[in-house]
Parts: sequence; C-alpha cells; structure tokens
Amino acid sequence: MKPFSILMIRLLGLYLFLKTLFSVLPALFIPNVGEFWSGEMLPVLIATVMVPMLGGVLLWCFAGRLADRLHGDSDSAVAATDEGLVRAGTFLIGVYLVVRHVGMLVGGYTATGSIAFEALVVVVAGLCMMLGGGALVTLYRRIKYLGADR
Repeated sequence: MKPFSILMIRLLGLYLFLKTLFSVLPALFIPNVGEFWSGEMLPVLIATVMVPMLGGVLLWCFAGRLADRLHGDSDSAVAATDEGLVRAGTFLIGVYLVVRHVGMLVGGYTATGSIAFEALVVVVAGLCMMLGGGALVTLYRRIKYLGADR
C-alpha cells in the first residue's frame, strides 16, 4: 500500500506543479508582461502561482515521508484494501484542496484586504480530510455494510 501511496503523492505533486505552470505560462508571453511584476500584482502572483508550485515540489520530494506518516513505518508488503485506498485517497484530496486554496486565500487577502470565506471553508475541509482519515474510513465501513448481515 505504501508504494501506491508514494506514487499517488508524487503524481499529485507533479499535477499541481504542471497545472499551475501551464496556466500562467501563456500570460508570460504577452507584450505587457511587466505588469505582473508591479508592486500590487506581485503578492497575488506569488500567492496564486508560487504556493501551488512549491506545494507540488514539496509533495514530490517528501512523498516517502508522507506515506510513512499515512501508513506507518512498516516495510512489509501489505495487500491494498479498500479501506486503505479510502484513507490514501481522502488524504490526497485534502492535500490538493489545501495547497490549491491556500494560494487563493492569501491572494484574495493581499489583493482586496478581505478574507475569501469560500477558500477558507475549503482549506478547513481539506485539513479535516488530511487529518481525519480514520473517521472517514469508519464512515465508509458503515456505509459499505449498511443493510448487510455480517
């Protein structure tokens, strides 16, 4: 299960990095690209572009450590269970939501001076998904066996 989690964490990091890079790349080739480096746009650019790219690089570099924290330090080959996949999947979705929306939260605050509450809700939900995987696995187990006589 741990090699699968490492692979998925690295794929998520690569996805975050490349999606952000490819979304900003066309804007860097316009004639008035100097406006991006102005004083008022620079914090927004850093928050919305550099935070997800840095998050992607960090996910790629620390995928093994994150998988150890997610599954423990056991090196034995364990068959992938559906509950393990739920735990790994909710963790990865939570990481994606946090990395993606922290940039939006910081960018919105630096641009307008107000808190983007929709991004704040998503960040909190992503943190709950990252840290509360056991509760979601328990909920999954209850729904899985709902109405079935065990």
